[in-house]
Amino acid sequence: MTVPVAIIAAGVRTPLGLDAASSAAALRATISSCSEHPFMVDQNGEPMPASLDTQLRADQPCRERMLILTRHVLKQVCLSVPEHPEFHSIPLLLGLPEPRPGFSEQDAQWLQQQLLQSSDLPVHLAACRAYMSGHSATLLLMDQARGEMAQGKYDVCLIAGVESYFHPDTMEWLDENRQLLGTVSRSGFVPAEGAGCCLLMTPAAASRAGLPALAMLTGSATDWESKRIKTQEMNLGEALISTVRNVVGVLDSSRQKIHNVYCDINGERYRGEEWGFTCLKLAQYFDDPTAYCSPADCVGDMGAASGVLFAALAIQAAQRGYAAGSRSLLWTSSENGLRAAVMLEADVVPSPYRG
Repeated sequence: MTVPVAIIAAGVRTPLGLDAASSAAALRATISSCSEHPFMVDQNGEPMPASLDTQLRADQPCRERMLILTRHVLKQVCLSVPEHPEFHSIPLLLGLPEPRPGFSEQDAQWLQQQLLQSSDLPVHLAACRAYMSGHSATLLLMDQARGEMAQGKYDVCLIAGVESYFHPDTMEWLDENRQLLGTVSRSGFVPAEGAGCCLLMTPAAASRAGLPALAMLTGSATDWESKRIKTQEMNLGEALISTVRNVVGVLDSSRQKIHNVYCDINGERYRGEEWGFTCLKLAQYFDDPTAYCSPADCVGDMGAASGVLFAALAIQAAQRGYAAGSRSLLWTSSENGLRAAVMLEADVVPSPYRG
């Protein structure tokens, strides 16, 4: 699929900021929101690691947290574009965590219903389709939207992703599987929460609406890894290599390079090793494949919100002149084996601070 899609608006909410600009600035300054949960403790009786949204009560139920976060970014994105007939009725593709203790299909259905019944959103949602695909959910949805737009199913859509690990059953499950960073595991991660949303349009629809693109989605791919985390099989990164190759393989590696990489490496050895194998196979397509941006270092693991967060960060870097170049690769890895990657191209605004 070679048809490009325009990203017209992007918004996020993270523990470091209520919008993309503040979150990106805090991440660039390496400010960390990673701390301890105020009352949840691990199997050793130590406080569990957490990166919490400070605007929410720590004891607020998990799915209610997710609803608040999703509504926030939907409003943020929809209010950032002027009223136009193109926006009277928009489908929403919603990326959610994979089924797990503390988050079930019933919770996903509840979120869908609440969003469709929301009367305070600035647009009418024509439909809300939820995908419980975890880390790779929103990049999968970008790939899907490219295909459906090319088929003429719609000209504009919203893609949103939301995450919150802060359900007692979820945190206990992570602890039991030695995935929490702390005294039990040295290769765990800090659970976080947040949401992201972007408005996608075909170039023709964006032209009719008179809206400039913040970035162009020029490539996307997905694949499935059979050697998954929490199994005894050794993962050599075959699916991630295949996914990334399908995205970057259209480039002339002698003169076209990927300048920026955003990914969900979070401290788990499985993820870092997977990217290491990919670097060995596809290094010729990158300026430097080891110079990746991993927001989890500062904001914690953003789970199903990761892909849209990466897109917003890449756009912010281009707009503010600190991106290494115009071409960015975003990739994610879900526990169920789904691997997803997209390529964005955004003009980099010249920075007055560069020599």
